[in-house]
Amino acid sequence: MLKNKKFTIGRSVIVEQKSKTVEFQAHPRFFGIGQDIQPKKDLSRFVKWPAYIKIQRQRRIFFQKLKVPFSISQFTRVLDKNMSKQVFQLLSKYKIEGKINKEIDSTENKKNQKSLFLKHGIESVSSLVEKKKALFVLIAHDVNPIECVVWLPSLCLEMNIPFCIIKNKSKLGKLVNRKKTSCISMSFISGKHKEEIKKIINCFRSNFNNRYEDAKKRWGK
Repeated sequence: MLKNKKFTIGRSVIVEQKSKTVEFQAHPRFFGIGQDIQPKKDLSRFVKWPAYIKIQRQRRIFFQKLKVPFSISQFTRVLDKNMSKQVFQLLSKYKIEGKINKEIDSTENKKNQKSLFLKHGIESVSSLVEKKKALFVLIAHDVNPIECVVWLPSLCLEMNIPFCIIKNKSKLGKLVNRKKTSCISMSFISGKHKEEIKKIINCFRSNFNNRYEDAKKRWGK
């Protein structure tokens, strides 16, 4: 037979069961003030996230609900991983390592400056595209606000210059000794890398320039 005993501690009630057969008795927990420690809970939904994280999440949900125009949705189609690795390997040879040394006066050294090959920033890139001096243009896919570079692919098409949308603005910034940059263009190349540049330009034309009109018909899908 079981014998139950009840006694109170403050507001809680503890029930003791004595039995001859049970060796280990149950001890229920009470999570009142000054009693047992409460188990860990997932409090992530109560965290006050920074403003930029809220904006990122809101934008993602917003784009899922709406049919996005082609001029904006084209920035979701980026260059594949293998090809982008080849592009960055080649451009790293023309990387701007620091500020131009002003003490150099000889014309031969100035011609060989690596800073002449890569140009970055919207103003300098757009001027090279309008003058048809750019070999190709790389545009970052995560520029914010997107209005800064929305018009750049259509400008490249009008001037018949190959362009590419690539991940991401911080990687492009490393090539020109900056934290991030929206776009990069290449104006000159050395004779050693002509064949590699031709392959990259053909890839840009086939994936972006030639598919531009077809992608317009399937915008927002």
